[in-house]
Amino acid sequence: MTTLVTGASGFIGSHLVSSLAARGEEVRVLARPSSDLGSLAGLGVAVVRGDLSDPKSLREAAADVRVIYHCAALASDWGPWADFVRANVGGVASLLDAAVAAGTVERFVHVSTTDVYGYPRRVPEESGPRRDVGLAYNRSKILGELLVEECHRRTGLPTTIVRPVTVFGERSQPFAVEIGRLLLAGQMPLIGGGTVRAGLIYVADLVDAMITAAIAPQAVGQAYNLRDPEDMTWRQFIVGYADGLGISRRLRTVPEPLAVAGAHIMERTYRAMGRKERPLLTHLAVKVMTRDQGYPISRAQRDLGFAPRVGLEGGQQRTIEWLLSPEGQAAIAAEDPPGG
Repeated sequence: MTTLVTGASGFIGSHLVSSLAARGEEVRVLARPSSDLGSLAGLGVAVVRGDLSDPKSLREAAADVRVIYHCAALASDWGPWADFVRANVGGVASLLDAAVAAGTVERFVHVSTTDVYGYPRRVPEESGPRRDVGLAYNRSKILGELLVEECHRRTGLPTTIVRPVTVFGERSQPFAVEIGRLLLAGQMPLIGGGTVRAGLIYVADLVDAMITAAIAPQAVGQAYNLRDPEDMTWRQFIVGYADGLGISRRLRTVPEPLAVAGAHIMERTYRAMGRKERPLLTHLAVKVMTRDQGYPISRAQRDLGFAPRVGLEGGQQRTIEWLLSPEGQAAIAAEDPPGG
């Protein structure tokens, strides 16, 4: 069986490809000419060079494929709206068209996010509505989900949506490298005291759930929240990193109202200056760190038998070991901190 993975050079996609290859599956990836596929070296995957805006490369990538995992996305709390539309809306539409045209696809697994719920103060039921709060990532992922659902209804393409909360692990830029970098610089902000549930899932546990979702008959046409059932606050998560890295627990606690004001000022300043890197504080980051992220997962537990095999403690230990490795240390040193 040939499986296509988009976003294979990214965090989730690269871990997914490694897992699929280890299971003996025939894996094909769609990658831009500029993408670094070093993390996939030696896995024997077939590479189609192109992108989601190139119909020819999409047709080639989707030919004779039975399962598509769509991991490619602009997953960021900062950037021009046009970039989010291009990646998270236009890219989804183009890949769905290619999947339908291929005529062989038995499952299309779309990686979305619980951000589609709109960061409510209280977590909604799994059947709760999506809510557009005007943030680019939230809005674009809602539009992407709507395209997937509409395609399923219109063409019968078997689709499944997975909505992970915060994914962490080796090679995670925002939730491994960036946190390590900020801790080392003594600049890690703990917004609102870090007392809310962070809603975390280790990347290998997410990948396991995605692979199960791709073959479960009952998952067709469904959407699943995915997070570790264990509760951990942001303070516990970040302090765990600090302890594992041997760094002082000195954290910069920022009250929520001050963080909101700071995000507003920083975002306006960065836009006015035309800066492309993300500010230290953004509205999306403030919402994620101050709203309960303990989204219900009973549907995934029922339909997919979802039960993480690594878990939060094991996942964080693996991530810390990677951060202390030469590869992890090089990643931390690779860029200036946000806002620097």
